[in-house]
Amino acid sequence: MGSSGRVARRFAGLEELTMADHAARWKAAFDRAGIATGVFIAIGEGNEDLAEFVRLAPDRFQAWGSVVDPTAPDAASIVRRLRSWGLRGLKLYPPVQRFQANDRAVYPVYEAAAEQGLPVLYHFGITVAPIYDLTYANPLPLSSVARDFPEITFGIAHCGAGFLREALFLAYHTENIWTDTSGTNNWREFTPGAPSLEQVFRDLLRAYGAQRILFGTDSTAPDEYREAILKEQQQVFRSLEISDADMRAIFEDNARRVLRLA
Repeated sequence: MGSSGRVARRFAGLEELTMADHAARWKAAFDRAGIATGVFIAIGEGNEDLAEFVRLAPDRFQAWGSVVDPTAPDAASIVRRLRSWGLRGLKLYPPVQRFQANDRAVYPVYEAAAEQGLPVLYHFGITVAPIYDLTYANPLPLSSVARDFPEITFGIAHCGAGFLREALFLAYHTENIWTDTSGTNNWREFTPGAPSLEQVFRDLLRAYGAQRILFGTDSTAPDEYREAILKEQQQVFRSLEISDADMRAIFEDNARRVLRLA
């Protein structure tokens, strides 16, 4: 079964649920896994629906907003509304939206994010999305953007999703770029040497430090909240003998700081 078939099967039946049903299922999943707060991303530009979902449990649910095309003339005006919708940040997807992070056409979006105090999260690298172009997958163009917008906190999801080396390079001259550990990180299977998760996390700690690493599961449905990823990543970080303070930073404190949570 192809990736689109797996995705369809995963979401089968969810369309029949109300927003309240979804909220109840996610709260139950968080309770089972011991999760206080989770951050959601809509597929496509579902900002208003996502805002409605967040309002059902604002202490448990947070969200990244989105735009369909960050180079479009109206994209910046949408970003300026994210805070009013109760959304905490902006998620961009260069390989799918087909833009380079340093494209000047995207700068109005960055200016709007800066005005609103919004962090910006990117999915670079490989992706299961059926429509993508890996020409836009390299995170290195973020280098000039991070310099031009030092007031924005920029995030690289999934450890760069196959561009780990480039993600580590970006830690060198910047203080406003961080990375997250979300997902299975199966991009390692397509990386020379197939590095272990232990090696990946050791590299991230060396380059970024614990204060610029955020944990994530990349779960897609409440009935399959990826608790196994949570447990695996906790185990791997503990095996690296980091301090309790660094564990709290990675699994809680950094997200609270970046997303401005109480």
